[in-house]
Amino acid sequence: MIRSIRKYIPKQCFHSSVFQLQQLPPHKDGLYFGKYTKEEYEDAKKIIQDQISKLETEIKGDYNIRENIDKFKPFPETGPSTGKISNLTDFFKNTIKLTGPISLSAFMRQCLTHPEFGYYTTRDPLNLKTGDFITSPEISSVFGEMLGIWYFTTWQSQNRPKQMRFIEFGPGKGTLINDILLTFNKLIRKVQGDVKIKIIMIEASNVLRKEQWKLLCEESNAFETTEEGFNRSVTKWNNDIVWMDTEKSIKKDETGQIANYIISHEFFDALPIKSFIKQDDNTWRELVVENSELVENKLGIEGSEETKDFDVDFHLTISPKETPSSMIPKLSKRYKDLPVGTRIEICPDAELYIMKMVQLLNENNGAVLVVDYGTTASVPENSLRGIYKHKFVSPFYKPGDVDLSIDVDFGNLVKLTESLSQVFGPLNQGDWLHNIGIGYRIDQLIKSTTDESKQDKIYESYKRLTDDEQMGKIYKFLALLPKGSKKPIGF
Repeated sequence: MIRSIRKYIPKQCFHSSVFQLQQLPPHKDGLYFGKYTKEEYEDAKKIIQDQISKLETEIKGDYNIRENIDKFKPFPETGPSTGKISNLTDFFKNTIKLTGPISLSAFMRQCLTHPEFGYYTTRDPLNLKTGDFITSPEISSVFGEMLGIWYFTTWQSQNRPKQMRFIEFGPGKGTLINDILLTFNKLIRKVQGDVKIKIIMIEASNVLRKEQWKLLCEESNAFETTEEGFNRSVTKWNNDIVWMDTEKSIKKDETGQIANYIISHEFFDALPIKSFIKQDDNTWRELVVENSELVENKLGIEGSEETKDFDVDFHLTISPKETPSSMIPKLSKRYKDLPVGTRIEICPDAELYIMKMVQLLNENNGAVLVVDYGTTASVPENSLRGIYKHKFVSPFYKPGDVDLSIDVDFGNLVKLTESLSQVFGPLNQGDWLHNIGIGYRIDQLIKSTTDESKQDKIYESYKRLTDDEQMGKIYKFLALLPKGSKKPIGF
């Protein structure tokens, strides 16, 4: 992004991590480039200088470059326009006019988590009437039952630790953890009664936190705020439950006595990505978001005619020069031999999250289960999609009102964690569910009722979860356990 401001400040030099702004750009009729007033130019120049100064400070020292990408604010607090910002479209237009094209990850992050206009921070995306998608736990409670059985057998194989934490990343409405705990608590009471369980929910949305509390807790158990700024309550099973904004607030138990059982279901697919295209043997250019009026939405709305209602104002363009993020593909041998012209997507956030998850495993206990859709044998190339009213649309359509998702790079998750944990999978969802016994459970439920309409619903839910043509093949299960662990059920 810093390189992209050449369109406003053309002579920039970069050497030994020192940036210098030189010489004013050409101007005509009192306007720089014939378009921008002196005030607009000076505002942009000050913001860029401040960002450069901050970035210079942050990239010095012993840091992993991936941890520093996007740490400086890509957006100014105010733009040159005096008009009121009432939605993300205005916000992005104003920003791009002031600072030039923005990174795709910055665009996605604002679309999903902007405090006033973000998709996840301003609504319940899983609302059956107004939501844009439905997840496996919402389709059938049997899905969560199977995961509850998996965690129970894993707990048994690890000598039944008496203290444990269930940690869910991106828990949605709380349906999955509810179904897991229903099964887990039922099974655990039959074999051991003195187990202490704590629930930790990694959830940034206040809207979804309240939905989770309503489902998991009795109304008499207050939804409180702690001194650290967390929320807390007590579940209907009498488990302490805490809500945190990020995984950084989770404190690792140094004694190794507390087993962490981590759940990640459709979490990684919503993380911001960076997109690159290979220009030559050793050069990668970042694809950044530009603003142009009436760019045709190639995806449109499935099943409807193309209309101007689905034209979009933003699109990807190739950065004319290398950006600071261009270093990311160069750091991995995985991308070195890809042919010129190859386009790839990289999710730095996913790498940080999966490493945090695996670090929460103890020497002899704990488990991570990642369930998501994505690729196993290839690098994601052009998977960014928008989901609006249960249909695919352009990811640049109605910023903030459209859910964004990408294919998870399971190959990279495995590569990052295989030296630190015992990796099992990724395995197709249909295969995993059948291995763990979903067929027997569905047969039991169908035989438990004589109502044919209920039987049909049970069977249709089962087919939707397991069929290759539906969710059975595209969704994957990946498990990370302590080194030396035996293969768990399901795999």
